[in-house]
Amino acid sequence: MHFGRKSVRSLIVAGVVATPLLAVAPAASAEVPLLNDAITATSSGFCAGHIHFELVFGPDTPYFGLISALHGIGPCSVEAAVHWRNLDSGASGTVRQRVYGTGGTQITFDPGPGRIAGTITTDALHRPGSFEFQRTAQ
Repeated sequence: MHFGRKSVRSLIVAGVVATPLLAVAPAASAEVPLLNDAITATSSGFCAGHIHFELVFGPDTPYFGLISALHGIGPCSVEAAVHWRNLDSGASGTVRQRVYGTGGTQITFDPGPGRIAGTITTDALHRPGSFEFQRTAQ
C-alpha cells in the first residue's frame, strides 16, 4: 500500500490533534468522580488561577472542599459558587464561598443519595469547573 505525501501529513496532523484529547478524556467509570477545575481571574487584586472541587471525607459526607491556587499581585480572592444537582432526586442548590490565594476552604451541603453533578463559577472572568460523583448516604 502506498501513502501519498498528503495522506502521511493528514495522519500526522490527526495524531497530533488526537493525542492531547485522549490525555484529558475522563475515565469511563461510574466509581471515579469526575472533577474539572474552574479557571478564573479574581475580583480583587490582579490575579488568576484555578479552583478545584474535592470530596473531603469521601462521597458520602456532606463536607466538600474548594482548593484554590490563585497567584498574582494584590489580595487574590474571588467568590466561588458551587451549583449542585442530584440527578436522581432532582434536588439542587447553590453554596457560595469566598476563596483566598492558595489553600483550602470547606463547604457543606447535603444533596442526598444519588448521582450528584455540578459546576463551579466565580464572580470574575472564568471558565466553569464541573464535578460528578455517586453518593449512597441517606
